[in-house]
Amino acid sequence: MTFQPHASIGFPPSSPYERTPLSREFEAFYRALPKDGLVPHRRAFRPEKATRFLRHITLCELRLSATPAIHVRLVGSAIEEEIQHSITGHDFLSYLSEGYRSGAIETARLMLSRPCGLWQITPFHYMRGYGHDVEVTAFPLSEGDGISLILVLMQPLGTTFGGPATGGKPLIADTARDYCYIDLGAGLPG
Repeated sequence: MTFQPHASIGFPPSSPYERTPLSREFEAFYRALPKDGLVPHRRAFRPEKATRFLRHITLCELRLSATPAIHVRLVGSAIEEEIQHSITGHDFLSYLSEGYRSGAIETARLMLSRPCGLWQITPFHYMRGYGHDVEVTAFPLSEGDGISLILVLMQPLGTTFGGPATGGKPLIADTARDYCYIDLGAGLPG
């Protein structure tokens, strides 16, 4: 199943999902970071000022080489507790089905080049035999020297459900149930 981004940050009446207060607070935190242009530099993100979000934050580096990757640099404790495995240092693409990887790279590339944020609901399935929907709120950061980062807030939602086998991986992320881009001043992707 493929989802098209919504035309704006508002959700269509048919969408059963709403952003949580933590997601909206994270966006307000991000927008308040000092920036030169539309995207804050990595140095502007000060963990001591983000204590409310740290347990749910992941910092990823987009690598657009011959073999693209979304390298996980940092994972919050609440996320690792849920996964029950460290994914720091791994390529997040390895936790996606082959058919979803190019879409994830294109979405990350678009977030950095546009720039824009992203909100989505993604089913995560765990090695322990269950899964749940995860609210993902993500924004670009600049690090200079061609390094591009994405700051991600991830929090589980609702009840758990059964899921497919993960093939021995600590998690498998499925295609988004719903998503939309967040305008940071450059407009929304068309």
